Amino acid sequence: MKKCEEKEVCGNRREFLIKTAMIAGGVVLTLSNTRSIFADEAEEIIIMIDEKSKLNKVGGSETVKTKDGKKILVVRVGETEFKAISAKCTHSGGPIKYNTDSKQVSCSWHDSVFELDGKVVSGPAKTGLPVFVTEIKEKSVVVKIS
Repeated sequence: MKKCEEKEVCGNRREFLIKTAMIAGGVVLTLSNTRSIFADEAEEIIIMIDEKSKLNKVGGSETVKTKDGKKILVVRVGETEFKAISAKCTHSGGPIKYNTDSKQVSCSWHDSVFELDGKVVSGPAKTGLPVFVTEIKEKSVVVKIS
């Protein structure tokens, strides 16, 4: 191997290697942080069910907010079954309410009607409502927002 006789050439080579290592390290750190950004981390909303809760009996419903202010309608459809659906109509953004008689949800602004699985029954809405996974834990229902 030839010895480096010119300091400027050796310095540039050394600098190049150091900068390359720093850039590579930065790329690794960036990619490791990117994994957590795109990870499938769902927000969980926990709703306690006690005697004062609207969800303490079958047919009860309650609207809750996510961290970013979106509204979710949670409906108790059975002793151990809950449904969670967007509380914002896909037509014009009107509020969605549960009808215990029809067991459907509707928008009070323009009368769009939806099933609890989000499907449109009647318009003017043409797009179904987003639905969310629910899970029972002890004396609460957990809604997972992905």
